[in-house]
Amino acid sequence: MPKQTFNAKRLLVVHAHPDDESIFTGHIIAERLAAGAEVYLLTLTRGERGKVKLEELKGLEGQLRAMGAFRTGELKVALTEFKKAGPKLQHSFAGTRAFLDSGMRINGMGRPTKKSRTDEMALASASTAVISEDIERVMNEFKPDAILTYNAKGGYGHPDHKMAHHATAMAIRHYRRQKKKAPQFWVLAEPKERFDVAIGNATTAKVKRAALEAHSSQISIFAETFSVGSTEIRYDAPERIRKATPSPLVHLLPLLTFFWAIPLGVLLGLSGTLLHSIKTTDDSQFPIGLSVALTMVACLALALRLLRNSRGALYLMTLSFVGTVFLLSQKQAGGEVLIVSNQVGDTWVYGSIAICALIMLFPKLNPSSWRRSASGHR
Repeated sequence: MPKQTFNAKRLLVVHAHPDDESIFTGHIIAERLAAGAEVYLLTLTRGERGKVKLEELKGLEGQLRAMGAFRTGELKVALTEFKKAGPKLQHSFAGTRAFLDSGMRINGMGRPTKKSRTDEMALASASTAVISEDIERVMNEFKPDAILTYNAKGGYGHPDHKMAHHATAMAIRHYRRQKKKAPQFWVLAEPKERFDVAIGNATTAKVKRAALEAHSSQISIFAETFSVGSTEIRYDAPERIRKATPSPLVHLLPLLTFFWAIPLGVLLGLSGTLLHSIKTTDDSQFPIGLSVALTMVACLALALRLLRNSRGALYLMTLSFVGTVFLLSQKQAGGEVLIVSNQVGDTWVYGSIAICALIMLFPKLNPSSWRRSASGHR
């Protein structure tokens, strides 16, 4: 198998946050610019949830607009340093809407993952198709012969890095379906992964260091190394990339994101149907089972609407729930009727559907505003 080479003449680099371009592709950008190539950097967010290294800047944390504006300024300085290697560098932020840095959390396994709740405008909460449209728009204007971004794991696992990969892969596949010549797809290789090309030398290390110093709010700068977390990396450490193929499954990701809601709806339909006919044993014969079943429906539907910041999972849960209830309302193989057509049975069927529809159609639910009101916030 012939050895891969990387000599893109028109390179599109897709990154999630300001400073990623310098940390992960500083050598590559500098090397391509020095070779006379044209480079277009597309940054998807402004890094609003960054954690600063400098004590005097700690006040920026949590102030999304201020942090985004500050990091945008740092990025402009870094781009100026890159242009010293070669002038043919363009940059823009994603344009359909101003995506926000999603932030991340460390799960119980010690791995980076998506936060339990993300802002509606967060990159990790956005539709992959919407982000891919932004990337494809740049592709149509810039006409790259190569695109570089993170690998499918998002490098070290940041949810925004994963989204950048999936959206880029989707954009390339759609671009190809338009019968246009698709650019080569390159991804960053982690230290223990296979790679095709390593780029970096003493000359590009100087450019990379200068660009990294521009992002001093996020990066610790030392004499021979820099660090974002606890690991120090040498400025002259080569950046490794490999050629990749956009996964054909990328178009299914939006569906898979909510797929788990289908069995949830089936389980809710089964359990609610078994409960709804239970009544108290006293003279009142109160339909306690119906009350519990309807409460279950309301709580689950409301939880999906609030916790997901999206109606996608709620739609699928409701669809599978209604289908399950419909099947259980029919005469079963042994002749049993699980949902009798009486006041209790009709209330269970139509009441549960009405609850789901109400929660689905309600214009806006914002639990954060409830918390502020409850605490006397004005």
